[in-house]
Amino acid sequence: MVNANRRDGQSSGSLLATAGNHLARIMLIGVMALVAYGGSLLYKQIDKPLTNVMIGGDFTYLQPAELSQLLAGEVEGGFLSVDLAGLRQVLRDHPWVRDVTIGREWPSMLKVEVTEEVPIARWGKKGFLNRLGEELIIENNSHLSALPVLRTDTGSSREMMENYQLMAELLVPTGLKIAELQRDSLGVWYLDTAPGLRMVIGRDQISEKIRRFNLVWAAGLNKYVKNIAAVDLRYPNGLAVAWRETALAIQQKTRQKNTQDSIQTNNTNPVQA
Repeated sequence: MVNANRRDGQSSGSLLATAGNHLARIMLIGVMALVAYGGSLLYKQIDKPLTNVMIGGDFTYLQPAELSQLLAGEVEGGFLSVDLAGLRQVLRDHPWVRDVTIGREWPSMLKVEVTEEVPIARWGKKGFLNRLGEELIIENNSHLSALPVLRTDTGSSREMMENYQLMAELLVPTGLKIAELQRDSLGVWYLDTAPGLRMVIGRDQISEKIRRFNLVWAAGLNKYVKNIAAVDLRYPNGLAVAWRETALAIQQKTRQKNTQDSIQTNNTNPVQA
């Protein structure tokens, strides 16, 4: 009889424990449902339609109105559900946009901060390069006429930018500014400066050749900058200067005038007895 009572008690306890577990699960599910329902109501309450997009940044080439127009057809969803990553990518696809940060401001505003690209050089007729040498295409780059032009028949835009920055830095002591830098299909570098002087650099030893030019320039070549058409640096231990035709003509006329003056002076000298 004792054993039978024990078994009955154990069975009753097991049933109570099972019932308690079921009740706890039911209560947990109910609580979770209430939390989910409340969260959904709260989300809907917070996810209000966006009523304002504020765009900021320091712009030289960009127009805030242009950026607003880009976003106008892309802003979908509410304060929480709007796709910020997608909007950021839409703006970053614009050639003049370097970076974008977008944040929400309660209750219904998006704040957009745009960093504009800084053009370093023109790339052909329809693009420009930034400081990293990344090629960015625009419809027309004629409004960037103050910037140097880079052209190449071989190599990448990044390589061109690296070499441009190197040569521009090496030429700082001379005061000469690069107006155009070109590399032909054979890998020969040509550099045109703002005064209209062309430098033929060759394919290698760029730094050494420009440093050699700097020494000759400082030694007195700079005095004749207006008369120099080109400087050829493709020599192992020197350089060659090509003079402008006008400069040569002036020099020839000067020599002729000096010769004539000398003859006239000799003819007017009194004859000594």
